[in-house]
Amino acid sequence: MASTKSDETLHDAEKAVEARQHESAPFDQEQCQIPRDKFSPPIKRIVILLTGSFNPVTIAHLHMLELARDFYHNRSIQVLEGIVSPVSDSYGKAGLVKANYRIEMLQAALKGDKWRRVDSWEAEQPTWTRTKLALDHHQEIVNQKYGENTQLRYLSGADVVRSMLKADVWLPQDIDDIMTKYGVACITRLSAPESGKGGATTPDVKEGMPDLWKQNIEVIQDWVVNDISATNIRKQLANGCSVKYIVPDGAIEVIRQHGLYKSNESVCLADWPCEKSKD
Repeated sequence: MASTKSDETLHDAEKAVEARQHESAPFDQEQCQIPRDKFSPPIKRIVILLTGSFNPVTIAHLHMLELARDFYHNRSIQVLEGIVSPVSDSYGKAGLVKANYRIEMLQAALKGDKWRRVDSWEAEQPTWTRTKLALDHHQEIVNQKYGENTQLRYLSGADVVRSMLKADVWLPQDIDDIMTKYGVACITRLSAPESGKGGATTPDVKEGMPDLWKQNIEVIQDWVVNDISATNIRKQLANGCSVKYIVPDGAIEVIRQHGLYKSNESVCLADWPCEKSKD
């Protein structure tokens, strides 16, 4: 039976939707780029989970994990690992390449990484897995691996967090569970400033959300303008354009080997200047 607190939150969430729509190893400080003198002894330990299509994986996806780790380490919260979990083929998104290729790209991109890893559980499921169920699965693994005092945190972009107000996309009870049990690390992108106007801005991610949700969303602002889009990357690959320095080199090699995103029909792929695309 749901708690009164949870029922109240769910009620608030439904009203918001309606309004919108009508300890393991010791902490190794040498691995972090933040200066040693900025740290206090860790007072909390977490694991970060990033889900998505990764079609293909980009430097922006990996950058999200770096931003989150820096954010928590600056607050004396130890990030034990970052888990990258690609969706299964049954997600049904247009242009989604097979999960085995997306996993291979991620493994190549994360080769030698000391704290991030790809996990294939979600991708291996016969049907699409709701985010809340993926979090539940990984929390069980985290408890077994690090102990029950280690919390799992859901990492996402601002666009995903904003979509949580859409009843046709998310189940209100799922959102309530995600917010109250796990919490969300939300990366907000700086938008390029309009010509003749002020600096770059970020949207108000929490606008229109219940108070309890707001308390469990940690907004992490990216410090660079970032408009990298996997959709645009696929288009550029199909046009024979370079995606070097946007897609990790290991992932580019996997794309090349398997001819993904029609790259086998391209002239220049990832290393040569692009002459086919003029837009």
